Amino acid sequence: MSNMMKINNIEHSNVGLQPTTETTKPNLEIRAIEHTSKRFDFSFLKSSKSYNVHRLEQQQYEREYRLIEKASIYGRRDVSKQLSHVNIRTTPAAFSPTPNEIGTHILARLGSQSAYCDEGVISIKGSTLQAAIAVNRDKQEIVLVLNRDQKATGIKSWLNKATKSQSDYLYASNIAQELVKVRNKCYSSYAITITGEHKESKLIKYALESAFKVKS
Repeated sequence: MSNMMKINNIEHSNVGLQPTTETTKPNLEIRAIEHTSKRFDFSFLKSSKSYNVHRLEQQQYEREYRLIEKASIYGRRDVSKQLSHVNIRTTPAAFSPTPNEIGTHILARLGSQSAYCDEGVISIKGSTLQAAIAVNRDKQEIVLVLNRDQKATGIKSWLNKATKSQSDYLYASNIAQELVKVRNKCYSSYAITITGEHKESKLIKYALESAFKVKS
């Protein structure tokens, strides 16, 4: 059974592997990191200096995943320019997998008529759920962004009468599991991080638990 640990809003698993510094060896790490999209933070009002330092480090850690969501889900090109080390949407990549490449692999394994992939973003007909793939070359990390924001889907959600529903959990679970299988088979040196806004913490946790069930 995987050993899970939660530190604030960061979950990870060591999946029973011995520590290694060689990136050529399989990296079967799977974790989840939630972030907040709030623009203002009042943690400076806390009297404890150690709290402020810890929270600042936490915010800096979460910031990259917040930017990845903006660039991959919302198509913010201005944000993509800040993430030159991350393959997002149609970022050309000669020596690392592209989001669309991984997304297409997942889609083929899902075998669902309701799911489709566009520039590394998997969408579900009739649902606001979007699952975007990004690849951090520096960290050798595949990032799965889960989002159910009505504004993110725009006119597509209106045309498809997309809504949030319990079926989103099943889709997120299946996508996470198929991602792990694709990673294990084709990109074993890459860790997996499942991320999204804090408001989707239940969905993210459900996807993470499902991902852990995949046998290496």
